[in-house]
Amino acid sequence: MSDLVLKNVNKVYDRKVSVVKDLSLKIEDGEFVIFVGPSGCGKSTTLRMIAGLEDISSGELWIDGQLCNYVEPKDRDLSMVFQNYALYPHMNVYDNMAFSLSIRKVPKKEIDKKVHEAAKILGIEHLLKARPANLSGGQKQRVAIGSAIMRKPKAFLMDEPLSNLDAKLRTQMRVELQELHKKLGTTMIYVTHDQTEAMTLGTRIVVMKEGRIQQADTPEMIYDNPANLFVAGFIGSPSMNFLEGLIRREGSRTVFETEGARLTIPGSRGERLGSEYENRKIVLGIRPEDLFVPGKGDKGRRAGEENCLVGTISAREMLGAESMVYLTHGETEMAARLPVETEGSVGSFFSVYADLNRAHFFDSDTEKNIFYEGGFQ
Repeated sequence: MSDLVLKNVNKVYDRKVSVVKDLSLKIEDGEFVIFVGPSGCGKSTTLRMIAGLEDISSGELWIDGQLCNYVEPKDRDLSMVFQNYALYPHMNVYDNMAFSLSIRKVPKKEIDKKVHEAAKILGIEHLLKARPANLSGGQKQRVAIGSAIMRKPKAFLMDEPLSNLDAKLRTQMRVELQELHKKLGTTMIYVTHDQTEAMTLGTRIVVMKEGRIQQADTPEMIYDNPANLFVAGFIGSPSMNFLEGLIRREGSRTVFETEGARLTIPGSRGERLGSEYENRKIVLGIRPEDLFVPGKGDKGRRAGEENCLVGTISAREMLGAESMVYLTHGETEMAARLPVETEGSVGSFFSVYADLNRAHFFDSDTEKNIFYEGGFQ
């Protein structure tokens, strides 16, 4: 497949419920694109429109240079993997995998060769005679994926394929899907609400909210350069901490004032904020790993009284090599990812310092990242 292009695509139900709104996106050949967002954001509906299982209300879908709005699903040369595996219970694994080729009257020798090739790639050769009822969830998912890759389609479409698996198996299957993508080199379009899946699997992530694309970029850019407050808060676990405050100019310094704390914003970003946002409210966002205690794994970051945030510890989570400390700072709940030996008990006062070189700044009115660089697509 050369590419898949969505141009100003909309999906409206009953002429009044708009689920997907003016969505435009180009997916290059061989990409692993993840659609992610909260329930009801339109990600599964978008996937189903690509597959042909939902009609497009307006806009265009182009696959490999062909307008496909009215092309039947069977003629789009796409394979879909569903959440519930979609296996025939009365057929063994071999017959499930062979079914799509059998109905196309492909010669038996060719089918046999392709089934064994796919089974070898997925490590299920020993299961070819088994029935779905006798398989584990992970084995069923491998069979479903095997059925999808039999035809060597232009693209694989996957709708929450790992959501029925336990945590350990999901981790294992994520690794296997990455390896499968490398082996096949085929375009994969994957829908999930799980941001961990999105960050670990995708070569590009499409973050959606209320039917619209908020940002489409690499996992690294999504995490380090979120386009707006929604993306910043949705990606990351625990999510980014947000503090609303006022920008002040004090001589050559730019200071962010919030709930009894004063944070000095360094460098050119401080200069720009001081120039454009003086005496205006903005939102400062900082990830849990960018809050630190001096001398406790601070990686040489400098602390000063003005970049200190004081709160009461509301909870602690021990995560092996590190500890997640939850603070109540004024009316704001915050999370700090700290070394496990960091002292402090629930209910006690606690101070953390903010690495302002890693902070993000958002316009309170538009919710856009003031220093965002790049386009949505």
